[in-house]
Amino acid sequence: MSSENTKAFVALALVLWFVTALVAGWFDVFIAPDSGLIGLGLFLVVPILFFITWYIVSARFRAFANSISLWLIVGAHVWRFVGLGFLVAYLLGRLPAQFAIPEGLGDIVAAAFALPLALALRRNQPVRGYFVLWNIFGLLDLLSAITVGMLYSEGPFGILREGVSTAPMVTFPVNAIPTFFVPLFILLHVLALLRRNEVGKTVTASAPRDLQSHRGRAAS
Repeated sequence: MSSENTKAFVALALVLWFVTALVAGWFDVFIAPDSGLIGLGLFLVVPILFFITWYIVSARFRAFANSISLWLIVGAHVWRFVGLGFLVAYLLGRLPAQFAIPEGLGDIVAAAFALPLALALRRNQPVRGYFVLWNIFGLLDLLSAITVGMLYSEGPFGILREGVSTAPMVTFPVNAIPTFFVPLFILLHVLALLRRNEVGKTVTASAPRDLQSHRGRAAS
């Protein structure tokens, strides 16, 4: 499979994943009493396992994934300002505070810090420590959202639910968040952490060339 074919296949896989998640939400698959939790679990786990396995076994896909600029990977998380919507939903009485407040604020923080980090990466600044900490925070926030969302759900795992539940999160079209964007951002965090050693590498590597160039001009 050529590089262009790999890009096309990735794009197709993402589109199919997104559309399938929306269609499933339209037909209330994720709120069905018998199959809702299973469907949600499949959309969370299967895509993550698929892309991680593909990354491991396919050199072409690995090369493609590693060619994506880190600043673009980080910048994509600006979308997580959608966490503001969780806070609004809480104020309207549609989401429990125990879910909406920590997960909403977590997403907002992740999105806000993604902006300066993406800019620093774009400028090839040595921000590896900040980069790793931000990715760990963002990843834990997403995993927390999945866990807390289930504990306050309408399903059998909703053992902490008291009145208001997280059911609106799995209804169309909001269901695209837990069934597409959350696992997608988990994958982006994992990819970023795997490539953490690239941060600041360009600056370090370019220093000797800059010194040689300076010496050459001085000699002339």
